[in-house]
Amino acid sequence: MNISKSLALCFLTTVSALAQQVPQFPWEEQAAPKPSEPSTSVSLEATANSSSSEIVAISPPPALSSSSVAETTTPASEDKPIFDSVRGNAYNPFSTVGAASTVRDLVTTPSDINGQRFLYVSPTAADRSGYLAFGLGSGSALLGLDNSPLGSPSALILGYANSSFGFALNYSVAKNWSSNSNTDVSTRTTYSGDNIGLYFSMPSGLYANVSWLTYAESYARDNDGNESSEDYSEIQANVGLTGKSGSLNYDGYLNIIRTGGTQTMPNDDKLADENAYFGFALNFNIGYDILQSSNARIILGSNNYFSMRFFDEIKNPSRKSDNIMGFVISPNVLGEVSLFNNWLAFAGATHALNLIAGNNDKDNRTSYLDIVHTDGTDAFAGIRYQKTNWAVEAVISANMFDNPFDGFNGNSMFAGFGGFIYF
Repeated sequence: MNISKSLALCFLTTVSALAQQVPQFPWEEQAAPKPSEPSTSVSLEATANSSSSEIVAISPPPALSSSSVAETTTPASEDKPIFDSVRGNAYNPFSTVGAASTVRDLVTTPSDINGQRFLYVSPTAADRSGYLAFGLGSGSALLGLDNSPLGSPSALILGYANSSFGFALNYSVAKNWSSNSNTDVSTRTTYSGDNIGLYFSMPSGLYANVSWLTYAESYARDNDGNESSEDYSEIQANVGLTGKSGSLNYDGYLNIIRTGGTQTMPNDDKLADENAYFGFALNFNIGYDILQSSNARIILGSNNYFSMRFFDEIKNPSRKSDNIMGFVISPNVLGEVSLFNNWLAFAGATHALNLIAGNNDKDNRTSYLDIVHTDGTDAFAGIRYQKTNWAVEAVISANMFDNPFDGFNGNSMFAGFGGFIYF
């Protein structure tokens, strides 16, 4: 009997000690909520009127680390609207107004460089370029490794923008200087693709640019004081305004151009080729978000311009100065839709209606009027995959629709392909 009492007393003592050391319910492991933690207080208040099974399900969450808080309060870039990010150069080949900006759009309107942080590289034959945007002082800078608009020379692009303005320089040089001391002849040769362009814009939408491009081999020669030259180049300037009003996007600008080949003889006589002219054009392009939801949109646009060209008089063969008027309407459409998580598909199409009137003959007695649609409609389709800090996108080549296995036969699957790293 004494043994039984002793065993019972020992058992009660052990249970009492364990009860003081081990909590009976899992929510009792949490510290008492602080007044500044309303979410914890709500959870504990809910537990007071719930069964034990419900209490475990809504017990207070563990404390968040600083990194967890940042992830909770700051949405990742992949959670932003799917149409916001800068795209690759093959994204909008038909220049639909209102679509997302491409990398080269940052050169045309360099004020958009401000705030950009990314690296873009495209290895495809149609693009072959690399762009880097990074913070610099109170603004952002852009470094581009690209190519001349014509010919084989590469091009260096430098840009800078802050909250007030932006400017960019596009420079590609293709020149050769030679001299012969025995014959006293010196020559400067300029090859096709020699180019320089200056660009300026403001956040208000005002922009302007001017560029010089040599489109065929040219030279300037000094032969013992007798000078002669051939110049095949064009210079043009644009000034315009772009913006948005509700669902309507617009871009209007004035273009002035002087182009054509001229030859200057030692006696200062000048000869012009048949493509030498002075011209101007009024451009007004619009894009309307005709359909839009949280994960898809369709932009219906029209790029339009009216132009006048005044051709030079040609002495040999004889041609008087001719004038040509042109009016072009180019309807276009671009659509984008979110597919699954992080996937975006996009596609577009365009063609043009041309109205051309004027005279273009040797005696200035013949006039004509042409109303012509372009030969066929152009279309493209592409896809983009984006995560928090990187993205890749590709535009499928037309050959892939004719033969899905064409890319495995040595031809390119993609008309354009590029990748981004965002910061």
